[in-house]
Amino acid sequence: MSASANPPPSSTLLGKTPRSSVDEVVLAKRRQVRQLQKTLTFRKSPITTAKFAVLATAGFIWSRGVQVVSHWVFYSVVLPIAVLWAALAHYPGPHTDVVADATLSLWFVLWWLGLGILSSIGLGTGMQTGTLFLFPHILKVVFTAEECRTVDFETRTNIWFNPNIPQSQLKLPAPCDFTEDTPMPTYLQLVMKVMVAALIWGVGTAIGEIPPYHFAYLAASKGEVDEELQAELDELNADGNIGWSQRMFNSMKSWMIRFIKENGFLGIYLMSAWPNAAFDLCGMCCGHFQMDFWTFFGALVLGKAFTLRSLQAFGFVAIFSKQMRPKLIQTLGFVVPNMAAMLSDKIEGFIARVEEGGGSDGGGPPLIAKVWGALILCLISYFIYHAAEAIAQEHVKSLSDDDLRKRAPSLHED
Repeated sequence: MSASANPPPSSTLLGKTPRSSVDEVVLAKRRQVRQLQKTLTFRKSPITTAKFAVLATAGFIWSRGVQVVSHWVFYSVVLPIAVLWAALAHYPGPHTDVVADATLSLWFVLWWLGLGILSSIGLGTGMQTGTLFLFPHILKVVFTAEECRTVDFETRTNIWFNPNIPQSQLKLPAPCDFTEDTPMPTYLQLVMKVMVAALIWGVGTAIGEIPPYHFAYLAASKGEVDEELQAELDELNADGNIGWSQRMFNSMKSWMIRFIKENGFLGIYLMSAWPNAAFDLCGMCCGHFQMDFWTFFGALVLGKAFTLRSLQAFGFVAIFSKQMRPKLIQTLGFVVPNMAAMLSDKIEGFIARVEEGGGSDGGGPPLIAKVWGALILCLISYFIYHAAEAIAQEHVKSLSDDDLRKRAPSLHED
């Protein structure tokens, strides 16, 4: 099936005409909400934006906390396990090592799962935690394994809240008592050493795709169309002056909607098994089509975690490995010689600067560590800034009609 030059209207893509089924009162409130949301930024209304973000966050934590602690699973399963775990961790004995190892594994899973969720949700910031955390983790593991000629070392400790391993440190703690006869770790051993983190992170990215699906599903169950989905469809149907590349991208998204609608599980799997920048639209459409949750999520996990992230692990290990990199660059050189040489120089230079401390002459942190730390801080600050705006704008939807009328004029007075 090929993408058509002119995307079909939303009524064709979704199987019904959404606008005509929505009451005019609802449409009027939506327009009022959108108008109010446009003013909710820190540049235009800093006080109200901050207030709404705090109220929405506190309300979410309180409501979800009440739901969790009032559920029977919390009292019969979670709370007893937590109390037992805390007691075993507090009182030393033969179980101490087992509890410490289980605690380390728990932090490791929560760390990579959380980063995966942040990477997918992003709240409009496009925060790619794979580039910031996972791929540097793969570099450190591969570098350490080849430097010490072993894969018998701990990688679960390479997380931010472990003060014993600075993030600027390239080499992880590992036994390096090898001889010249000690063989280098194989490519497959290196891949398996990083695969667990990559898969957990991939599952997190799949979980992060649930909110667009969920909100579109709720709207469809009321006979409506989710606002974000409607905005995407309006963009597809826009007749304004758009460039050739945007027109082709819209055609691709239209084709993608039809492909998912016709193929279900297989369609979701294929659309999630590659770096698909438009996958949010896939999730919203699946919610609108009221696809079964486990069909949607199962295909997501299979595509995003077990296919895409596994391939990325194989690829980045090959790039960072001293054994595999020359073969990879040689193969690339047959196709694009100049690019292969440039890629080789960039990778070798980056690893050399990190290994040597980035040229720092003093006793303080190396220059590259300072630059990397500043970059991470800026990106996280950018994420928090835009996340707060997005939360505040989402909070507007929960306001009553009277509150909307009261808030509209006051926003411009901040």
